[in-house]
Amino acid sequence: MTPAEIMAALEAYGPLPREALEAAGQSRDAMVPVFLDYIGKLQTAKIDDLERMDAFVFIFFLLAEWRETRAYRPLAKLLRRDPEFLDALLGDSITEASARVMAGVFDGDLQPLFDILLDDAADGFLRGEMFDTLAIVALENPELRPSITQFLIDFFDLTGTLTGEEVWWSWAECIAALGLANMDTAVRAAFDSGLITPDHSRFEDFTERLQATVAAGRPDWFTEISSNTLITDTIAELEPWYCFTPEYLAKKAAGRLNVVSSLMPRSGDPFNGVFTGKIGRNDPCPCGSGQKFKKCCLQ
Repeated sequence: MTPAEIMAALEAYGPLPREALEAAGQSRDAMVPVFLDYIGKLQTAKIDDLERMDAFVFIFFLLAEWRETRAYRPLAKLLRRDPEFLDALLGDSITEASARVMAGVFDGDLQPLFDILLDDAADGFLRGEMFDTLAIVALENPELRPSITQFLIDFFDLTGTLTGEEVWWSWAECIAALGLANMDTAVRAAFDSGLITPDHSRFEDFTERLQATVAAGRPDWFTEISSNTLITDTIAELEPWYCFTPEYLAKKAAGRLNVVSSLMPRSGDPFNGVFTGKIGRNDPCPCGSGQKFKKCCLQ
């Protein structure tokens, strides 16, 4: 397949474009410039333009699988676009994939991640995911731990007033994942000041995870979550997505689908019923954990 044929297949509506994804992997040198140009167009695209730009989720995963560091800065810029546009572009992939994608394309410079985390105008959940990226990067690159630790310490003074609890909880989880026991007082202060409220999560949840990391010498509770692992096989990652199944495609073609999300649970998922428009990704999780659906069972 030519690059043009690959892109046409990735843009087409239908089942998972396995052949095109495989062909892209066999033509990386040719496809990376095409993908980077696509990302460049998205920098100035409007939401209405996305109706004709359906290839991005495949590009997002492939670049991470390929460890393509040239995509790191363009993606970091794209992820700072306004939340409404970013939600239309990525949907649930904000929490499902953005942390691991940015860790996969990471080029060694932490500043683009820090810039996203300090951007009050950026999507709150995306900012939270970048703390997960910092944790993944620190685990993969121990030499960067001091710089990341210092940023975690300084975050209190650097961040703005619009930083929501979804960001603060991710900050606390990053501290727990890195086993920074000397920062438990700072995390306690975040809870005591109401930056993280009890209906979102508890200080005991943080201490339990921190203690688990310290005891094991590694954050198994963090690395066992799929959205905190590096992407190694795009086809294997996307194949289970309900939006590529015959059942989903048939329902959508028949107009019998009352769903707003592109990332669908598998057909036998007990949470299938929440994708009816009644429960959104930012609502409390129906499992009763007290956390947002995006940061709990959706993952």
